[in-house]
Amino acid sequence: MTNQTGSMLCLWVEPWGTDHWMRPGEEFAVVTGTEPEESQFNVVVHDQGITVWVNSASSPDEPDVFDKCGNRAPCGHQRPGDAG
Repeated sequence: MTNQTGSMLCLWVEPWGTDHWMRPGEEFAVVTGTEPEESQFNVVVHDQGITVWVNSASSPDEPDVFDKCGNRAPCGHQRPGDAG
């Protein structure tokens, strides 16, 4: 997904509740360790950001979030100090 707004945007990954903050123009990918046919996502865009629900959450490992250069964006990545 790409942040095409002019401000910071939060990407939440559920059901783990992780937050990953995107600057304007940044791109993130959510990657799971499950087989493609098992890894179904629901994506919800709302006033507070984007929520990706991983429907195959049977794995104890949470998905990874990567930027477009392949760098891992851990939970809290670029979280603004006033986000709470």
